[in-house]
Amino acid sequence: METFVFTLRLQQLRCCGLVFRLQTHHPRKRTVAECVLSLRQLGPEETQHWMELSPPSKTTVCHAELHLATCFQPVNGRIQLQVLAAQNLPAPLRQAFFVKIEMQQSGRVVMKKKTHTLKSSGGQLTWTESFYFPLALDQSFLLSVKLYSHRSVRRKHFLGQVHLGFDSPTQEAAEQWRDSMSHPERVVDVWHRLNGS
Repeated sequence: METFVFTLRLQQLRCCGLVFRLQTHHPRKRTVAECVLSLRQLGPEETQHWMELSPPSKTTVCHAELHLATCFQPVNGRIQLQVLAAQNLPAPLRQAFFVKIEMQQSGRVVMKKKTHTLKSSGGQLTWTESFYFPLALDQSFLLSVKLYSHRSVRRKHFLGQVHLGFDSPTQEAAEQWRDSMSHPERVVDVWHRLNGS
């Protein structure tokens, strides 16, 4: 039962997260598991959270999150995907970021689109860009939304991705897709933590 206090400005709650690492110190200091708690959902009341610890990644972990909105438009036979924002972006803060979207059908890419490249401010970005993908309900589609950083004109670095679709590996993404398909013309927006694979 230990208490830790962090001083944050109210606006920082929207773009910060706490990273918890479970470590051993014998025979040497080593991280055995970790997890992240986004501060965006915290309020003025004290709450308790059960956190799911995962083994640490061999590569540098990116704790960035993407804010995505979907809207199924059956009259036009398409799905609208809005890339709204990103937060918890890695330093250095002056590097630029962009999002690449791939529409996949039966494991192959059938369409690609991407956002403009923007520089982050305080670890967050706002795009508010809309993309449209043709959608037939009798076929299985997956939208792969990938976040990249740009350090120079030719070098890009993959930070993580979100898969949107009925077969999405994450519960939040699958629920967003089902919600969009069940409620046509309604915009459904969700913050997603990125997966490295």
